[in-house]
Amino acid sequence: MTALQKQVWAYLALLLLIPAWFLAHQNTTFIESPVTVAKALPHFLSDPATWTNIGITLARVVFGLLMGVASGFVAAFAMTRSRLLGDVLSYYVTAALRTPSAIAAILALAIFKGSEAGYVLVVAFITFPYMAVGLRDGLASADHDLDEMAQVYHLGLLTRIRHIWAPFVAPYIFAALRNAHALAWKVIVVAEIFGAAKTGFGAQFEHAWSYMIMIEVHLWLLVFMVIVLFAEYGLIRTAEKYVFRWR
Repeated sequence: MTALQKQVWAYLALLLLIPAWFLAHQNTTFIESPVTVAKALPHFLSDPATWTNIGITLARVVFGLLMGVASGFVAAFAMTRSRLLGDVLSYYVTAALRTPSAIAAILALAIFKGSEAGYVLVVAFITFPYMAVGLRDGLASADHDLDEMAQVYHLGLLTRIRHIWAPFVAPYIFAALRNAHALAWKVIVVAEIFGAAKTGFGAQFEHAWSYMIMIEVHLWLLVFMVIVLFAEYGLIRTAEKYVFRWR
């Protein structure tokens, strides 16, 4: 199956959601018609407050994800370079992996009293272990003979990263990044709802749901899905194809 055929089938699978939506609307009392939601969409997107709330949540996700990725890189490098650090950090990584997102969100927001730091750090905390585990596995699979050769020829750190470690860890990086990205969006919505945020996607969704403004609930869900899918297929997977174009 060619790449074009795969894309066609993917788009057809998405289009199947529309008749399923109509069917759910006809058999329930709380799901709005796709036609009604589509008519409300232009006004919703033209409202500056919509983009302000999207931007706030997006900033929280981006900064939290960057912190999670950076800390995951550091932890993975330390775990593969030192047995002692590997044993110590593995406990923290395991604890972070086993902590439910809702519990992490409540603790972070309670500690930081609902400040922006709480929202960013809860995203970083949840995404950090996935990056650490993925990168640790990638570094562990690297060819140690090449690493020894780099030491013999006194190659610099940046040269080692570019020509020796990066080719081995790149697949692990993108696999971990996809998982971390998906979790980041889930946990930020939970954090904004539990933290009683005044702005952001979760805050607006909670407001619409509390007052049973179902059209707004559908609109926020629709925008959420579009943003997540665009980030996944438009950014992450496009970057992945570019990095592995030599294949």
